[in-house]
Amino acid sequence: MDPDICLWFTSPGTPKSSVRVVLGVHHNRKVLDSHEKNIELIWARRREKNPRLFNGSKFRLHSSDVQNGTVTLNMGLTCYKDYLGTNWAPDAKTLHHLGKRDFDNSQAYLSDPAGVGAMVQTSDGYVIFIRRSDKVGEAPGLWDVPGGHPEPQELLILLGKDKNLEIHDIPMDEFPHDAVVEEIYDSIIREIRDEVNIPVESLSEPLLLGVAGNNTSAGRPSIEFYVKCSLSSNEVKALYSAGGPEAEESTSMALVHLKDINELDKSAMWKEIAPHARACVRLFQSYRKTLRKKTNNHSLNQVQ
Repeated sequence: MDPDICLWFTSPGTPKSSVRVVLGVHHNRKVLDSHEKNIELIWARRREKNPRLFNGSKFRLHSSDVQNGTVTLNMGLTCYKDYLGTNWAPDAKTLHHLGKRDFDNSQAYLSDPAGVGAMVQTSDGYVIFIRRSDKVGEAPGLWDVPGGHPEPQELLILLGKDKNLEIHDIPMDEFPHDAVVEEIYDSIIREIRDEVNIPVESLSEPLLLGVAGNNTSAGRPSIEFYVKCSLSSNEVKALYSAGGPEAEESTSMALVHLKDINELDKSAMWKEIAPHARACVRLFQSYRKTLRKKTNNHSLNQVQ
């Protein structure tokens, strides 16, 4: 097993209708008073190196549960500053130890913002990878799947609030939990559109493949999806070359045929794939294996 990743759970292509979110302050990270000043110091140093850093709000994925085909995501709120100051802190292992000691949860003191990623399949059977720019903060220069983060600030529009407000200033019990699910699924479509330049109308509704933790960022979780694209690989190449709103985040695109996906970990490309993207590949492999079993069982039933 890959030491850089851990699979929380695998999901056989779960649609949005079978996903629910439980949002609450008890799912926020626990505050460790002795570490708070370190978070501020880490943020100040990061800002010195990159003044463009923005402390945006994020959803924190606390835990998940799968029962009777329904996936429940237990979520709180966090922010990018806390992410850099905990998951990327030099003493992140100590935070793990203290969380385990104090709450029997090694992630208790970690920010753990939920990321999203997707295996995007073209109409002629290729999946999309993009090479991350050296200018991005995480996994620079590595191959990745399209992805990013769901944005809590987007819920302000649904709540009829001023979008310039801070989401943390609004009581969490005012948030419509169904809207959080919508934002999670909408966010991956936006990321594919902005990073690869594929029109939204060419993309299917995402299917949930599962959740994985990235051990290179202290277990930070990512929600992984499968999305079908109605365009061919050549059409996608042309759109990517034309550039989208987030074109500066990547430098090139690679297309891998479905027949090669199961052997991708044996290729030279594998060691250059970002950890969470490797997890997405693993979840996609599991999903395809499930589909093959269903197809074979259906064929057997027809014969019988």
